[in-house]
Amino acid sequence: MKKTLLVLSVIAAATAQAEHHKKVELSDVDKCYMNAVEKYPGHVLSMESEIENDRLIYEFDIMTKDGREVEIECDARNHTLHDYEVEYKKGDKTFTNAAKISESEAEKIALEKYNGKVVDREYSMENGKPAYEFDIYVAKKGHEYEVEVDAVTGEILEVEMELYDIGSED
Repeated sequence: MKKTLLVLSVIAAATAQAEHHKKVELSDVDKCYMNAVEKYPGHVLSMESEIENDRLIYEFDIMTKDGREVEIECDARNHTLHDYEVEYKKGDKTFTNAAKISESEAEKIALEKYNGKVVDREYSMENGKPAYEFDIYVAKKGHEYEVEVDAVTGEILEVEMELYDIGSED
């Protein structure tokens, strides 16, 4: 009888705890994280909070289970994923064969728009098109800006003001 009561007590406690967790309200970043890793299973390497076109965006760099490093953005308000990119190491032939302008030309274009110090650079393919991304710290504004330059045309594709980042991209 005592064992039965103990088992029933444990089950009741576990059920109550499970019900309590169902009541926990997830934050926007939690919802975006869950959407990102559900779509791209793997290990999140880093996360950034950014402002793009007056919208709060969370950007996740994920090392997928198949060994690709992807970057995906999530709208903080409606938790939708967009701007999927596959990232490449400097000098990767897939990227360099597709790029028509040099890294230094693209950097010059980015720095003309945001005069500052390049603190990071990335090489990615989005929808089969190569792009350079430069993180530029602009001391006068006190922020870092991510400037994406089309590696074929030299056009600035997007600019995001970074609020913060967590984790290592290396």
